[in-house]
Amino acid sequence: MEQRAKSYHSQGLHRALAILRLLGEAGGPLTLSAVAAQLDLPKSTAIRLLNVMEEEGFVRRFGEPPAYSIGHAVHEIAESYRAPTMAEVTAPVLSRLADEVGFTTNLGMLEGPSVLHLHVAEPQRALRFATGGTLDYAYCTGLGKMLMSVLADDEIDAHLPESEPYASWTPHTLTTRAEIVADLERIRETGRSIDGEERNRGVTCMAVLLPTDHAPALALSVSAPSGELDEPAREQMLPVLTAAAAELVDLPGFDAAIAPLRTRMALA
Repeated sequence: MEQRAKSYHSQGLHRALAILRLLGEAGGPLTLSAVAAQLDLPKSTAIRLLNVMEEEGFVRRFGEPPAYSIGHAVHEIAESYRAPTMAEVTAPVLSRLADEVGFTTNLGMLEGPSVLHLHVAEPQRALRFATGGTLDYAYCTGLGKMLMSVLADDEIDAHLPESEPYASWTPHTLTTRAEIVADLERIRETGRSIDGEERNRGVTCMAVLLPTDHAPALALSVSAPSGELDEPAREQMLPVLTAAAAELVDLPGFDAAIAPLRTRMALA
């Protein structure tokens, strides 16, 4: 009996939400007959739900015969809505990935010669790596090179230091444009970017693109002790990282969260 009651109330909620969606998309008031017909509801059910929603301010009734439109309560809720940030949307996946693989995970986008870190998740282990801030160099990081690999040749310079040789952080840092361009070609061929101790000694970063067809491009990476992310480990990591990148794009709220990033990129 309790389960039947729950099902009954759930059905009523679904129908009420369907009515709200219908009124919101209608572009003007709808009569009771129109609401009932378009949602294939008995008029008695439709009027009962509309009366309740009118009492709560979610529906407005006016005219004779009565017609219905969205009420003030819906507009109040809409005005208070704040789209989630990219960090909020992606945090569960990045945190789960960090714990599964035991490496720090990072989501980023290009911003001039830097990578903007949108979210970083650290694994539950003693040895882990944190970013030094919200921005890092693009030319010597896995995220940065992955993101530059999708650019046309004449767009790359905007994301490189102004003059060569570039700052050398370790003996492995690529310090010329020619070296970077050659590495970008390798990245395009393999579908992965490797920062092999180019930014920090003892740390290797591996990145892949998120499969989106609109700007800005985003990339997902893992950072690990170099001994734990050698070539065999990279081969095993690639499908795991690629699957996580695809999962991020499909998350509810992802499209809403990327909109402010588009605006930020346009203003940069």
